[in-house]
Amino acid sequence: MKNYIEHTHTRLQKKFSRTYISLIVLGAFGGVLPCTVAAQESLPEPAAKELAKDPVDDIEIISVTGLRSSVIASQARKLDSDKIMDGITADDMSALPDNSITETLQRVVGVTIDRYMQQDDPEHFSVEGNGVAVRGLTQVSSQLNGRSTFSATGGRTLSFGDIPPELMSAVMIYKSPTADQIEGGLGGTIDLETRKPFQQDGQKFAFDIAGNYGDLIEETTPSYSALYSNSWDTDLGRIGFLADYAYSELKTRNDSMYLRPFFTRTDIIGNEGQEVYVPRGADWRSMSFDREREGHYLALQWAPRENHEFTFTYFNSQYDMTWDEDAIFVGNDALAIQVEPGASYDSQGVIEKGRLYQPDIGIAMGSDVRVSTQDSRTQDYSLEYKFYNDSVEFKASAQYVKSSSTGFDSTVATEILVPYIDIDLSASLPRISSDDAALTEVGNYTWNFSQDQLYNREGDMLALQADTKFYIEHDIVRAIKVGVRYTDSSSDNADTGYNWSPLAPSWLNLVDGDPVPTSADVNLNTFDNFFGGETVSPSSVYAPVVSYALDYPNSYAKLNDKFVYDEASSWAYWSQRSLTDPQYQNNQSEKTYAAYLMANFSFEDLPYPIDGNLGVRYVRTENSAAGYLTFPQPDFFGASAYSPTQAENSYSHFLPSFNMKVELAESVLLRFAAAQAIARPDYSQMAANQVLSAGYTEEFQEALTMDPTLTAQPENYLLTSNSDQNPYLEPMKSTQFDLSLEWYYSDSNTAYLALFTKDIDGYQAKQEVTESYGAQGYEQYDYKVTRPVNSGSAKLSGAEISINHFFTSLPTPFNGFGVSANYTYIDSSTDTELDTQPVDTDGSSYGKMPYFGISKNAYNVVAMYELDDFHIRLAYNWRSKYLTSIGANGFNGSNAGIDWKLPVYNEAAGFLDASIAYDITQNISVSLEANNLTNEVSRNIMQQNAPGSQYSAYHYSDSRYTLSIRGRF
Repeated sequence: MKNYIEHTHTRLQKKFSRTYISLIVLGAFGGVLPCTVAAQESLPEPAAKELAKDPVDDIEIISVTGLRSSVIASQARKLDSDKIMDGITADDMSALPDNSITETLQRVVGVTIDRYMQQDDPEHFSVEGNGVAVRGLTQVSSQLNGRSTFSATGGRTLSFGDIPPELMSAVMIYKSPTADQIEGGLGGTIDLETRKPFQQDGQKFAFDIAGNYGDLIEETTPSYSALYSNSWDTDLGRIGFLADYAYSELKTRNDSMYLRPFFTRTDIIGNEGQEVYVPRGADWRSMSFDREREGHYLALQWAPRENHEFTFTYFNSQYDMTWDEDAIFVGNDALAIQVEPGASYDSQGVIEKGRLYQPDIGIAMGSDVRVSTQDSRTQDYSLEYKFYNDSVEFKASAQYVKSSSTGFDSTVATEILVPYIDIDLSASLPRISSDDAALTEVGNYTWNFSQDQLYNREGDMLALQADTKFYIEHDIVRAIKVGVRYTDSSSDNADTGYNWSPLAPSWLNLVDGDPVPTSADVNLNTFDNFFGGETVSPSSVYAPVVSYALDYPNSYAKLNDKFVYDEASSWAYWSQRSLTDPQYQNNQSEKTYAAYLMANFSFEDLPYPIDGNLGVRYVRTENSAAGYLTFPQPDFFGASAYSPTQAENSYSHFLPSFNMKVELAESVLLRFAAAQAIARPDYSQMAANQVLSAGYTEEFQEALTMDPTLTAQPENYLLTSNSDQNPYLEPMKSTQFDLSLEWYYSDSNTAYLALFTKDIDGYQAKQEVTESYGAQGYEQYDYKVTRPVNSGSAKLSGAEISINHFFTSLPTPFNGFGVSANYTYIDSSTDTELDTQPVDTDGSSYGKMPYFGISKNAYNVVAMYELDDFHIRLAYNWRSKYLTSIGANGFNGSNAGIDWKLPVYNEAAGFLDASIAYDITQNISVSLEANNLTNEVSRNIMQQNAPGSQYSAYHYSDSRYTLSIRGRF
């Protein structure tokens, strides 16, 4: 062991003299950390303690604070890592430099976020961002202090937007796995690091108080946080205590306009026989978002004697969110739309400006009030014991994670037949309007529908882990590391699904009841300051008052009592669903067993010194799922009966990994990595629930319009089951290679280039099969069942370029400037079954589609200026277009025998954020932060063949401002 320490000490002396980065880190963190903090990835703890006793003598510790210190500390971690990684580190006791962890992550090279409430829903925008992808892949493992954790949202990762950034000291992104790293990410692993009391000497106290303002919603909300840390030397050994609390509230608003899919028409009046392309219609909405985020963190450390250490951490994150929308949306027959003469078309025949109408009856549109709530909580309890001496390191830990998420979604809508919709697509923002007189007359509206959804998701995990590292006195093999891990997880989910019920739409026959709402039932939405005044406000709309959506279930029962339906329409009565009903239950359990063997090697005497690791990880997974099979409503198919289902599945994987670092020159490192990785399917994807459906065939539907007295027989139904779930799904597996070149060309400046490839097997694609089902006591029938299977493959290849440069050699005041910039390129393709491919409204097909959520190009530019007591940052984040969904709500349907589903992309967009801080004293600072300074309009693109790609949605959100005061003592 002594030889190992001497060898490591010599190498660090050389490295320190070349780059000074680790020394600057000491100054960035107030000089209180031992040298080994900067090299914690590569040094064993015994060697680190030995070095701390014998530091490099004739060196100067360079004091750096603020934004520059965060950048330097992050690149020091990268320099000494044994794998390819990036990250962002907080400045001393400060929080991360953004208002949410998702916003922090988007600054890292190779990391992107989307800005939708759900990744497959391009209609509802999220201001703070939501899904996180590493190198284009959302299959990312999330960890808290190196241990896996999750949120109970049906997935396997944390909902990063739920986590208070004030509780974090760093966010690290590991892109090439090692055998000792917990499996689960194809793109990489995101590790959220919290502070520990032993990381600094003595007593520390910090606080933040802030106000947040959105210029579109015009409301101010508070946020605050406090941290206390101390450590003591006692007769029982060294004891440390750290407590951290954070609370934040944010209110924002988002306005949206939508243009619906285009259809090829040859029957437009005045253009008969000529192919022109006309949309189904257009609509608009405004959504308000209100979230509260609260976090608690506690860390206790105890070193009873030298070389022994216990650490207990408790982490609690609570996230409460409510959003509500006022919207009007088309509900018409796309092929019945006509265009008034005088409309203009482009050279391809696509309408640019004109008036849409539907002869005789008007265009059917729905106007709704919708409220959605979510309450989430994640708790993480961890206990770790650590022992080390000159020849061995041993760690053992126990972790318990408990997470829950409950939600409610309620929509109540009226219907109106509008005389026309005017569209003007000739400018950068469309102009959409209708007949104001018709829309502002309550008597023109009728009750349309109600729709409710409830869910309650709970998950927990017990994880036990032990790792041992043996140091070897060998010229090549420096250490051997072995470890085992066991987890026992459960996921209990109850979800009623969307419970849609008609009220009094025009096509439903009423026996009694007034289909027209009273003036007390509705509220006039005037869409004030729509799009911040950058476009003409659309027409005002009456929608149900918000109490109809909020006062569930009483308001739904009140609506239900308004109407009496005839016997043939008795199915239309609303029936409340309960989360305790068996058919809405889905329970899963999973156990994993993992073991690994890894060797650290070094070839120090070569012309270009090499070190690295080689290992293999074995993991076995056993899971089970329990749910229900629900039959269709018609009596001969089972009268909505349900029966329990059970599924068992297991699989094993050997995951080899190799990481190598070559010192090409005093300041240049070459890294190479090769590995296999897996990502298990989300719990929500492995549910055993299945719902069978029965709908009229197109032929019988046409016959019924001619003769309403016809009685349907079994052969008049199309029997299907379309599910996004399959309890027998297995992990996607990636074979990946990485090559990077890192240049640490001065004390605080670096440049980085990386190339990577990923070949993915088991890509999920939907497959259609014919299966027979029959409820107990009923005849069996054949159903066309569509569900995801591991039948596809995907390929990704890309490059990353990053540079951090501070102009410290320039004369004052220019020596305060710095820039951090990065660029990511990814090329992707998928090879899946035909069932997953999109279909255009004219029935035409598409070629190979890209991987969901991947932008081919993305970059970040962060300009910094720090001089004396001022700290200024401008951060611009941009990504090119990416595929959000295929056949999402609003972009699928059936017309003229064609079942169409369109691919929807997010257009290229960039967001500019800024911050300025001033140090009033050494301990007190004030700052102003701004997000979305340019009021970026996010646009969706629906890809169509004949009419070409067209904008389908425009989203406009607040610029957000945060004024805060911070104290550090």
